[in-house]
Amino acid sequence: MLLAAGRGTRFRPVTEAVPKALFPFCNVPLLRTHLARLGRAGFSEVGINTHHLPDAIRASVRELPSGAPKTRLFHEPEILGTAGALRNAADFLSTDDFLVVNVDAALEPDFAGLMSRHRQTGRAVTLLVAENKEPARFTPLAAEGDRIVSFGRGSSWPLVYTGVSILSRRVLSRIPAGERSLVADLWQPLLDAGEEIGWLLHDGPFSDLGTPRDFLRATRQALTRGGPFPSESGAFDAPTRILSRIPLRGFEGVSTVVGRASIGSGARLIESVIWDGVEIGAGAYLQDCVVAGGRVPPGAIFRDSVLWAAPKETAAAHPLSPDA
Repeated sequence: MLLAAGRGTRFRPVTEAVPKALFPFCNVPLLRTHLARLGRAGFSEVGINTHHLPDAIRASVRELPSGAPKTRLFHEPEILGTAGALRNAADFLSTDDFLVVNVDAALEPDFAGLMSRHRQTGRAVTLLVAENKEPARFTPLAAEGDRIVSFGRGSSWPLVYTGVSILSRRVLSRIPAGERSLVADLWQPLLDAGEEIGWLLHDGPFSDLGTPRDFLRATRQALTRGGPFPSESGAFDAPTRILSRIPLRGFEGVSTVVGRASIGSGARLIESVIWDGVEIGAGAYLQDCVVAGGRVPPGAIFRDSVLWAAPKETAAAHPLSPDA
């Protein structure tokens, strides 16, 4: 089950027109990247929940390449939350234990290792976790041995949920009706009832893509690692750490992702992300920016901004962080 119904409020105004599931991370929509990864791991069927801008997601699913997993969409007229989405898709999920993946997480999960751990223990839930370096921001998980024992409490080694987990089908009947969350309405009640929740430590980079600043940080990390990138991402130039779908001619840049955009002569792009369809005027200077739509005028200078407008219109600047 791929959770893709969120409104993406921290990425407004971009998400008023583009659902988070279709954001191009390293030039490939998140939805497409997750489905390709699940297909390589042997998953033949994937459920996707929708709420915000469902027609855009439906259209993207219709354009999936041959060989992609079979998909089934579960629309939510009223958003149901991370646990409510599972109850809503219970007929699809109840035949076996099932995998849950958040669409706005950037990581390469060890699906096989997670499934093996879950089957060995027979527990209600097994979470893929990482070290929590920001426990004040992300809900800390505490573990004792190979079990998760609390959510939201202090710990000498706090963990964070990566957005990937395996759940036993028997837990579906425990989810109350309505909008429900995994932690408050399923996992904590399971612990309270004496059920065990296991965990596996994720070996590799992990980023939550909740805000524009998160998106930029995760992009820089991916460029610093130098890939591997999906074939659809474009060509990667190691000396400049530019991943681009267009030839690197007429402009300068470093540690930047460039989609199928128009870049004017002499433009400088520093640690930024340029989406498909964007126009960057000659001599423009962008640093730490996500340019998601519209036109940047010649000679314009922007830093620490999300730039957004409809095609051909002049992009307006918005802060990278919602509270900035």
